[in-house]
Amino acid sequence: MNTSTHEVLTLAGFVPQQELSVRKIMTTKENGIQYALQISEDKESVLYQVDGDIITTGDKCDKLVLVKLSSEPEKWAEIFVELKGKDVGHALTQLIETIKQPIFKHQTNEVKRARVVATSFPANKSNPDIERKKIVLLRLGFEYKGLKPKQFDLI
Repeated sequence: MNTSTHEVLTLAGFVPQQELSVRKIMTTKENGIQYALQISEDKESVLYQVDGDIITTGDKCDKLVLVKLSSEPEKWAEIFVELKGKDVGHALTQLIETIKQPIFKHQTNEVKRARVVATSFPANKSNPDIERKKIVLLRLGFEYKGLKPKQFDLI
């Protein structure tokens, strides 16, 4: 039995963009948009490219960050990241479709997060499409947060 999403991905032949290692800060950037995760304590983390590597067709997010929270029992944080300019609605669709993929489902994923990093977010918070998609993420067990580029996420 595979012990984690990281092991499942490794055994499937996917090579991380940033190898599993202890780091205080993990950053990833695409088209000038940067996601930064500040990691407390001495935890191992790994970064995978989802778009074009793990998933090659349909809607998919850009990155997957896995942070090892403990070894015994093995517990991980799973953070799906979409780096976007402005289209937050489409970013949420990409996150939802990625999260639904069976390869990412594993019982060791204790903390589940979905992040959109965008240069601008809709000013009107009552956008029904976006609100519906946030509810879908919650029903899938994921905490959603929108971040500005270079704004730190914490774990």
